[in-house]
Amino acid sequence: MRAERILVALLVVVAVVAAIPQLAFAPWGIVLVVLGLVAGAIGKSGNVMDRMVIYLAAIALPVFSNSLDVIPIIGPLVNQVLQHLSTGIQGMAVTILMVAIYGRIMPSSD
Repeated sequence: MRAERILVALLVVVAVVAAIPQLAFAPWGIVLVVLGLVAGAIGKSGNVMDRMVIYLAAIALPVFSNSLDVIPIIGPLVNQVLQHLSTGIQGMAVTILMVAIYGRIMPSSD
């Protein structure tokens, strides 16, 4: 298993654990952002479609996860998981954007 897949899986696990009220821990957001930043830096983001999916998920996930609050009992928990997941994905999007900008500025070594 590649390191990128392990980091994304770890991001999902941390997002689920962070949503458990009994495990409330103030810096969960920092952990999620750091995992996202590292996953974005390690990841293969050369494909334009992959980058667009990450950007779209970073924008859309927090928007539609808020609509899940109307589902009784489990809706707020799923909302929290998706909110935490979007925090990590936004970290990935920032890193992928910075790597793409760096690639445009610096000359290629080809």
